[in-house]
Amino acid sequence: MPKPLRRKFYAAGALALAALAVAGFVAHRSARAQELSQSIASGAKDWGKYHYVEAKDCKACHTVPVDDYKGSLDLVMLSEYSIWKSHDKHAQAYAVLKGARGRQMAELLYPKEAKEKAHAAILDAKAGCLGCHAMGTLPAKEGGKLDMEDGVSCTGCHGPAGGDGAWLGPHQQKTWRDKTPAEKYKSGLRNLRDPVVRAELCMSCHIGNADEGKVVNHAMMAVGHPPLPPIEMATFAANEPQHWRDPKSVPYLRKNLSDAKVAERYGLKDVDYSRSRSALIGNLVAVRETLRLARDRADFKTGAKTPDTYWPELQQNTDLGKEASERWPEIAMAHSDCFACHHDLRYPGFRQKRGYSYHIPGEKLKLERVVPGRPVVRSWPLAAVKLALTQTGKETDLSDLTKGLDALTRATNARPFGDPAALSPAADTLVSWCDKAIEDLRKSEFNKGTVRQLALNICDLYKDGKDLPDYETARQLGSLLQVACSDLGIKGDELKKLGDELNVAPYGSREARLEELLKVVREAMGKKDAPEEFNKGIKSFKDLLNNVDDEKQVEAQLNNPFLRDLRDLGNKRFTDELIKTGVADKLQQLSDDDQKVVLKAIAGYDPAKFLGHLQAVKKLLDAK
Repeated sequence: MPKPLRRKFYAAGALALAALAVAGFVAHRSARAQELSQSIASGAKDWGKYHYVEAKDCKACHTVPVDDYKGSLDLVMLSEYSIWKSHDKHAQAYAVLKGARGRQMAELLYPKEAKEKAHAAILDAKAGCLGCHAMGTLPAKEGGKLDMEDGVSCTGCHGPAGGDGAWLGPHQQKTWRDKTPAEKYKSGLRNLRDPVVRAELCMSCHIGNADEGKVVNHAMMAVGHPPLPPIEMATFAANEPQHWRDPKSVPYLRKNLSDAKVAERYGLKDVDYSRSRSALIGNLVAVRETLRLARDRADFKTGAKTPDTYWPELQQNTDLGKEASERWPEIAMAHSDCFACHHDLRYPGFRQKRGYSYHIPGEKLKLERVVPGRPVVRSWPLAAVKLALTQTGKETDLSDLTKGLDALTRATNARPFGDPAALSPAADTLVSWCDKAIEDLRKSEFNKGTVRQLALNICDLYKDGKDLPDYETARQLGSLLQVACSDLGIKGDELKKLGDELNVAPYGSREARLEELLKVVREAMGKKDAPEEFNKGIKSFKDLLNNVDDEKQVEAQLNNPFLRDLRDLGNKRFTDELIKTGVADKLQQLSDDDQKVVLKAIAGYDPAKFLGHLQAVKKLLDAK
């Protein structure tokens, strides 16, 4: 994928954090989620003694590179906080709860409470938005509270950094480079270089995680929360926007590629094709997390321990029922395929030709038929299952997958939105299948030959013309194809057309958003009539964002006056200025405009045209 395209944000939606899930978060649960992929770190239990810290504890070093720390630029950029604060929607995640969209949602979801409380307080306490929109529920020092206006900040993703033995202090020492991921994890640091760990973390909000209370339900979307689009990890991570360099562009790592210990510590396996690896592994993780969400929300016994965590619906319109079992069809909508209901009524259309069942693109399985009108569990993550199995050399090992999907079909056929008693164990069986498939894929090799074959396999998934992908499946495959071609150095107009028609990177208003945010930064820092030096600093910083992999651009930020002033911009001042200037509403309008483009792409989707693009890209591959 071309660099400029990669710089665009991935997910569409309102000002809300790139479609971050609105949900609550029980304070200790982040450590539990992490154990899935880092169980080798026996220190996982030690996370309970650590606490999370605010972004202000990170910005002293990670705002602007200074001469005293220039020697660290071989591994980090030291401008990570600045990228997050000025460009990343994660930094605005809490602010959106205080804006017009948050007010609308609060009033519609909780009309009685809206007459008595501020809308942000309602969303904090009732809907539990903080799990994905802030860090206010994570454990802070000595039982205190973190600044919610941090939004989703540094340690929210990287792990608890405070407390005796935690990583905040030690990671500033050069000896930290010699520690293994397991040793760092014992100090509370997640290994986000691991594609499974990173995917699990991102998808806990962008797909959902009932155990952590991160659920976007149907009512939330009905009152204004954007739907959660498919997530392809390589593109999604690069467009965050990226506040790190690709491994092969980091001087320290590039210099030590042949050092086995360094390669293991920093996840340099198949470094030249790390994006393809992240994308394909992430897709299998998406299958598992989608099924886990369905499994857990259908398990009324386990969820009964913390009902408000599992089912935010129970706090919304209690007249509909106070028990999860009474609200099942409504609850099931959060994990169901949206387009089972929200599609055009065209006849004939590709949906009738495709048939009603789960689909594994490229695989001719005799799966049980889904009764029309009975929505299945959201199925776009199945897009790359065949590709992943081919990568591991186990494409014929599908019997357990077939049995699991058939059991899931029977569960969803049993009654509208499925029988929860049957759905939960069926999904659990498939979660176990995914665990094994993910581990197999971890061990497989991604090199020029295998990634080229991956790209060719994508192009050939529908070569017989007997199967047709839905829009979300096509979007996922198109994004994965762009990533593979990017790793192979293959470019062409056909790839761009493919991405544009599927709206793979839908933020056409990104540059306009940035200009609006810069207005806020200038106002909040008293730099409305900024000196020439300050404006040059902004330009230099923008140049870095256009190519974070350029070593010269990283070094050019040394003592950047714009970044130096940005370090002093506090959360409250930034948020207050965002709302006072009306920029929050302007950003909302830009996001709404982007959403219209998304809907247009969905409405105009033509599977035959998509298949034509695949064959055109195959010609590009064959020419290489």
